[in-house]
Amino acid sequence: PIPIPTPDDPQQEQEQQQQQVGPNGYPIQSTRANLPPDNCAFGAAMQAGALLLEKFGGKLIGILSKLPDVGAGTLQNRNDIKLYHTDKERTLLVPNGAFYEKLSTFCAQSRVSVDLFACASSYLDLATIGALSRTTGGQIYYYNGFHAHKDGEAFHRDMYRNITRYTAFEGLMVIRASKGLRVAERYGNFFAREAEEMEIPVINCDSSFGIMLSHESKVTTKEAAIQTALLYTTPEGQRRIRIHTISLPVTSALCNLFRHADLDTIINLSLKQAVNQLLYKVTPVNARKALAQACIDSLFVYRKYCSTQHSPGQLILPEPLKLLPLATLGMIKHNLFHQGEQMDERAFLTSFVLAMPTYVACSFVDPCLFSLTEIPDYASVEGQDGRVFLPPVLKLSSDSIRSDGIYLLDDGRSLYIWIGDNVPGEITSQLFQQVQYSEGGPMHVQLSYDENADPMSLNSKVWTLIVQLRKNCPSFKTINIVTRNTHTGASLDESQFFDHLIEDAARKDKWHTSDVGSKKDDMCTVSYIDFLCLIHKRIQEKFYPN
Repeated sequence: PIPIPTPDDPQQEQEQQQQQVGPNGYPIQSTRANLPPDNCAFGAAMQAGALLLEKFGGKLIGILSKLPDVGAGTLQNRNDIKLYHTDKERTLLVPNGAFYEKLSTFCAQSRVSVDLFACASSYLDLATIGALSRTTGGQIYYYNGFHAHKDGEAFHRDMYRNITRYTAFEGLMVIRASKGLRVAERYGNFFAREAEEMEIPVINCDSSFGIMLSHESKVTTKEAAIQTALLYTTPEGQRRIRIHTISLPVTSALCNLFRHADLDTIINLSLKQAVNQLLYKVTPVNARKALAQACIDSLFVYRKYCSTQHSPGQLILPEPLKLLPLATLGMIKHNLFHQGEQMDERAFLTSFVLAMPTYVACSFVDPCLFSLTEIPDYASVEGQDGRVFLPPVLKLSSDSIRSDGIYLLDDGRSLYIWIGDNVPGEITSQLFQQVQYSEGGPMHVQLSYDENADPMSLNSKVWTLIVQLRKNCPSFKTINIVTRNTHTGASLDESQFFDHLIEDAARKDKWHTSDVGSKKDDMCTVSYIDFLCLIHKRIQEKFYPN
């Protein structure tokens, strides 16, 4: 056993603390002195923290920079690139061993939440370690290729928000529905001890959960109610219950259903369903097919039953779902469903999606593109009432990009600024500066900040826009500067930036042949126009099967 001082232990003298013994009977200090400096005992540290909080509950924050390789919870590097683009690739997303699964269950039952800060310089096996956060209502922060100059601000801001945001403890949530309806699926970071209860050791303003309802029997009332009851403890120790009830009209007309559809919610739940399938041994190819088929089936039902006055040869979209095909294409092309993507990145994305708030979902699959050199006078300026209007959103196509322009792209997680080759020097001098992070190192382009700039100046407008896009986000959005042929650790390769322009056809080297599948199912490489044609063709085939 590991001796751990607990809050109810009597105060010990410093000399006694220094003589505490480790698992092998040796003083802790001398044991540590004999270990190589680069060893990582992450599993043992988290286990010790969980034991410390067992009687009281609370929150653990773990910072990890390398694969645990000593003590309890030791993991082997299983990131075998030979398994990429094969049927066995999905096994790399399945937790390895039982230690972290058991530890996460112990934490949840002890009302202890775990937040992970993964400062990755190499493979960490987040598919295994991430169970600590998924089961306990925690959150994962992932900094791929961590470098202090590139990710230091994000780490600081994320840690600050994590510690200071309003947090409740010992959460217990129950969701009920009217007779005839039942909760079929629940998504998010929680522990399910009982069939109907969601245990959430720690819940905060960034926590998000999703549910899918199904019909058990016919709903005979004019309205159906859904109720969420959350029992929790405040930071001051008060036990409270919060209840939300919503009553919705019941309809038998499909037209009413489509008229009141919410695209952001549909995207969010579709992603959660797809991720759930990935975790249960469904290949990315089949997950993408299911997303495309769901879009086709929905639009076919609308076309058949709600738009009978139009010619069958037309592609008719319901007003609230006009962007559903574009959002579906964005999901299909996303790296989350891309075989061969770095495993830690995909493991993080699965965790991110399961707890993703609805307001993040749309930009996650359908990024927002803005021109920074053509910001209207009314936009990116804070008004007297504190409101800020965003600039017009551009079409996600290379047709929107000019070589003499500067563009900002928001994908829900990060911000990317692309600088054209022919941007006038007077514009770049207002926005950028070159910095050298180490003596003799390469020069890096960095966005400059002028605190004395006029509110209508370009520098001030750009920063106002960035601040607005960063508001109320679960994690801090880092700024990645993209220029042509940039391959440094502080920038993003240009081809990856253009991968976000989902209305274009995918570049030839992005998708492996095993990802694409048959030519008939080749939807992940096509342009938006071609995708609409494919959707229309499939709908016509359902109308005329022969």
